[in-house]
Amino acid sequence: MEEERREHVMKMKKMEQVFEMKVKEKKQNLKDSEAELERRHEQMKKNLEAQYKELEEKRRQFEEGKANWETQQRILEQQKLDASKSMKKNKKKGNTFKDIMKLHSL
Repeated sequence: MEEERREHVMKMKKMEQVFEMKVKEKKQNLKDSEAELERRHEQMKKNLEAQYKELEEKRRQFEEGKANWETQQRILEQQKLDASKSMKKNKKKGNTFKDIMKLHSL
């Protein structure tokens, strides 16, 4: 009976050692997984920041282009208005289109 008890205790110790080894392996696997997830998180965060900066630069360029276009449109509208006023004024004076073109080419 004593022999059986010793065998049982030895068997239990061996099972405990195997259990502890498996727990240690699982903990290490979890630490490795956690480190990998953290690395991937940081990489994704950097990528997102780079995309945000790129998007902000594109927005700035768009706004600049839009402002330039609007300025050009105002200039064109003013030129059309000026030309229209000039033509009306010249019609009243009796100038022809050719006369007006000669005046503008000077």
